[in-house]
Amino acid sequence: MFGIDPYAFETLWPSLLGVAAMASVMVWGFIKVRHLMNDDIKKK
Repeated sequence: MFGIDPYAFETLWPSLLGVAAMASVMVWGFIKVRHLMNDDIKKK
């Protein structure tokens, strides 16, 4: 397999953190849109 030495981990973790942050924002936005759509359906 492949080994992750400290240098590789040091250069990799900001990218992984950014990907995780973008994914969490996308999930939060999806949940927010679904909630707003459900509220709109209930008002009609």
